Amino acid sequence: MARAVPTTTPSPPGHPARDTHAAPLRVVSELRADTAAFDVSHERELIALWEAEDRHFWHRTRNQLVERRLARLGVVAPARVLDLGCGSGCVAAHLARRGLTVTGVDGHRPLLEVARRRAPSATFLAHDLSRGVGALGLGEFAAVGLFDVLEHLDDPRAALEGALGCAAGGGLVVGTVPASMALWSRVDERAGHRLRYEARELRRLLASVPGAVVLEVESLSRVLFPMFWAQRRWVAREAAPAISESNLAVPPAPVNRALGALVLAEERLGRAARFLPSPGTSLWFAIRRRTSRVA
Repeated sequence: MARAVPTTTPSPPGHPARDTHAAPLRVVSELRADTAAFDVSHERELIALWEAEDRHFWHRTRNQLVERRLARLGVVAPARVLDLGCGSGCVAAHLARRGLTVTGVDGHRPLLEVARRRAPSATFLAHDLSRGVGALGLGEFAAVGLFDVLEHLDDPRAALEGALGCAAGGGLVVGTVPASMALWSRVDERAGHRLRYEARELRRLLASVPGAVVLEVESLSRVLFPMFWAQRRWVAREAAPAISESNLAVPPAPVNRALGALVLAEERLGRAARFLPSPGTSLWFAIRRRTSRVA
């Protein structure tokens, strides 16, 4: 039996229950409560996720990498960014704090209420993206983000096509996905993942999107691959939902800082990091929308 999504959502640790400065939430549509790939009905898992998003090195460094790579591709404040499948606003809040003009979209209204508290300067829209993107503003955004979204979808190409339609001519669609089926475990099953992407597979998918020019497909966190492999197998021995809670647990502060520093040091290596002998734990991608040629 499917569990109902709670009508009220607990506040994430360290965040107020309400923020009177946040813009009103616009509701176009919502996901069904029993959508298996996006189950947000387990309160303890949600609280563990929110704490991880605020404190865990993986989330904090991912946000920094997204910001830096967007800037490298020319997307800087106050450019308009659309975050599709934004969840509770982890990436959206970080980009908004850096001065970007952010619109976040997700089908789960309870998660968006948390996102509004995290990022009162951003705009959030409740919408089931399987119903299309026509309500979001076609051709209006400098960049459209799909951050750890594609791995949940049965038809990721359709999501990429919709995202590209929201980008301005010459605009970007960027995102991250979990990498390497060698890391597949019950953690992925619990998270509702369909797969973990290999770089060649992701590049083929991106190249199949009409009107897209593939700019980048790059591995992230290569240095952490052995640790993630061992950690996933250790955690996966537990019973659900403890699997998710254990996987999201924030390491002790010194370890958390050290692992974050390793990831950022790898990023500073740039192309030299490709010589590290592992496929990475995530993949970053960027495609550009072709501009129309005037005859």
